[in-house]
Amino acid sequence: MPKLFALLFLINFLYAEQILKIALSQNAGKLNPQGYNFNQMYAQNMLYEGLVKIDKNGNLIPSLATSWHVSKDGLRYSFSLRKHVRFSNGEPFNAKAVEKNFLSILKNRARHSWSALCERIDKVEVGGEYEITLVLKKPYIATLDELAFVRPFRFIAPSMIPDDLDLVKNEPIKPIGTGPYMLVDSRLGVSDTFEKNPYYWDSDRIYFDKIVAKVILEPNSKIMALRTSQVDMIYGDDEIPIEIFKNMADNKQFKTYISKPIFTQTLVLNPKRINKEMREAITKGIDKGILVKSVFYGYQIPANRLFYFTGKDDALGFDIAGAKRIIESLGFKMGSDGYFYKNGEILSFDLMFIANNPAQKSMAQILQAQLKELGIYIKLSGSEENIYRNKQLSSSFDISFSQTWGLPYEPFSMLHSMLRAGHVDYVILNSLPNKDDIFKAISNLSKDSLPKVLEKISDSRVYIPLVFQSNKAIAKSDILGIDMGMQYFEIPFWEFYRK
Repeated sequence: MPKLFALLFLINFLYAEQILKIALSQNAGKLNPQGYNFNQMYAQNMLYEGLVKIDKNGNLIPSLATSWHVSKDGLRYSFSLRKHVRFSNGEPFNAKAVEKNFLSILKNRARHSWSALCERIDKVEVGGEYEITLVLKKPYIATLDELAFVRPFRFIAPSMIPDDLDLVKNEPIKPIGTGPYMLVDSRLGVSDTFEKNPYYWDSDRIYFDKIVAKVILEPNSKIMALRTSQVDMIYGDDEIPIEIFKNMADNKQFKTYISKPIFTQTLVLNPKRINKEMREAITKGIDKGILVKSVFYGYQIPANRLFYFTGKDDALGFDIAGAKRIIESLGFKMGSDGYFYKNGEILSFDLMFIANNPAQKSMAQILQAQLKELGIYIKLSGSEENIYRNKQLSSSFDISFSQTWGLPYEPFSMLHSMLRAGHVDYVILNSLPNKDDIFKAISNLSKDSLPKVLEKISDSRVYIPLVFQSNKAIAKSDILGIDMGMQYFEIPFWEFYRK
């Protein structure tokens, strides 16, 4: 009998359902492959796949397309599709499925106009059951990069696309993709549960049968859940305050992970409220080394250009004496309290930050102290995120935080998005006296013209690159396979396994 019990125990152990629990700050959302708000990118990336994708080193590699060919004139992109792929409901993936998805995307072309590719696709041609060609109106240098986006160029089961092709108007939809996982349960404010897609074309390499994403808002509550084994992992830069990350690094029960730099944290200065000379003075008054040491404990790197992956170093260096000379040249005089005054009014600006973002709040406090040394009074203004975004888009701010998008969006796609209202980048560039010159240069962007475009934007001094930031994770020591890549949004659950 003891041998029988041992055998039963072994069988149960070998075939027990493998579950990974992760703490995240919000629900996955509607999971529309073409959706933005209320659609978490990490989850869209679990369910939906595109023609190509980005690997951990930032290289383009095959996904649902196994190979591709680009015509000499750059107008035709022909793809050979992966065979024997099915959506999580069993529907076959083929050229007709790709065609219907692209027609649905183009139905809302204006909605996706931040993507230059969406504007430039002329038509989609089916060349066989597993052959598809995208025909462009004019060549676009970042075509393959944009096809690697999590949205909108990912594919949902054709049966989920309505007759009028409008996925947005006809929400809600059933989120059925070809990706490694599928959503099986969602409880608002509690959790989302994903199970392994039984039809996934590469399912043999997936260890965890189920992913449970628990919604836990407060950072210390996440850590408590990790310590008490309610969750196995916390993943994401915004999920883990750097001080907590630092304290957890010495705990042998857990392992901490940090990626290479993947995006740039910046300040944006509103040119409607701050002239160029003052923008230069503020830039010179910020010691980024102290900022990194004080806020990020040396885990991050001071930023010296807008895009980590592209361009030459062009940020103005710390020079408080030079900054004071600029301010004095503008007619300000230093008062007995150490602040500059002009016509009896103190030199003052508001610095807006997202109130529940601990990194932004800490940076704001350090910047307030640094600019006080320069003679500028900085009033800190914490806002709820939606209010914060609305103030940015209505140009109702002096100084606020922003960040670049990382790969595969940098630099071309993010630069193109600056031409479209709906982003703070458009708001600040549209307020410059040479805006037409900058927008024209972005519209005609090429590899050869990129350095000049970046130079024009840098010379405007509306951006202050602060920190090249990395992604972070904390996991129980028995969770292995964590190798953080170059994409900020991605949580590669399909690579994780338990010791």
